Amino acid sequence: MSFPNFSRTLPHRALRRALAATLAAFALAGQALAAFPDKPVTLIVPFAAGTTPDIVSRLLAEAIGRDLGQPVVVMNRVGASGIIGTQALIAAPADGYTIGYANVATLAINQSLYKKLPYDADRQLAPIALTGSVQNVLAVRSDLGVQDVAGLIALARKNPGKLTVASGGNGTTGHLSAEMFKSMAGLAIVHIPYKGGVEADLALLRGEVDLVFENTTSIAPHLKTGKIVPLAVTGAARDSRLPTLPTLAESGLPKYQAVAWNGYVAPAGVDPKILDVLNAAFNKALRTPAVKQQLDAQAYDVHVGPRQDLFDLAQKERPVWAEAIRHSGATLD
Repeated sequence: MSFPNFSRTLPHRALRRALAATLAAFALAGQALAAFPDKPVTLIVPFAAGTTPDIVSRLLAEAIGRDLGQPVVVMNRVGASGIIGTQALIAAPADGYTIGYANVATLAINQSLYKKLPYDADRQLAPIALTGSVQNVLAVRSDLGVQDVAGLIALARKNPGKLTVASGGNGTTGHLSAEMFKSMAGLAIVHIPYKGGVEADLALLRGEVDLVFENTTSIAPHLKTGKIVPLAVTGAARDSRLPTLPTLAESGLPKYQAVAWNGYVAPAGVDPKILDVLNAAFNKALRTPAVKQQLDAQAYDVHVGPRQDLFDLAQKERPVWAEAIRHSGATLD
């Protein structure tokens, strides 16, 4: 009687089983990707309802939800300059069903503002899309007696330490835009932080402060009151919605440029093919005339492009904001 040679047949059987399991796993992965998404997607916004991040995210969530065939549900996780929401996103499963809003604060400013930032954006997040930006407006109270940037600089130089500038809080783009202005123009202006951009705008309207650098979206409605005078915008080019306003670069500070840009990210480890599906959905939404019109009404400048554009911009901008933070002495640790 002869017996099978188990020393030879067992390894081959194990190999066949392993190969079959691997092929099955690939098949399941392919099916999952082909079906993505087959349930609602959660979009974490680390900022408050009613703010520009929230407004823009809700517009885009509705548009990409239609394209993906599944609802995209916005969840606000507010606090600590976007840190709480960003940490919640990082802790989510890396399957593409939880994505998040990211911006200049979470990807470029916080890296210098916090000595011990509790997340590593480059290692723990994956870019989906850079979707656009919003400029800030430099505006003064109407009874300050200045009509342009040169007049403001002259007044500040005659009154060092007497003028005040409001912002929506330490480390915001409004605060740091002001710090860049002070540094480049050689001015001593006192910073007064408020609990948000809305409060900073109201302080200027009430005459509690002399000037503000504030998001175009939030300050635009107040420009019609006659109580404040816009002097310039902070971007590299004029804002088409405020075409008579020069840039600060045109107003005597040729190297000045500061905008609040944003995009969307996922936890690191999400299949790149799923990230490409999401990127395509955002780009399609941003090209849609109705969506572009709504975003334009929010003074939002659209950007369409590949996923990596978001992290490339973050790397480029970090040294710029780090210098503004160094000059201001701001820290939130």
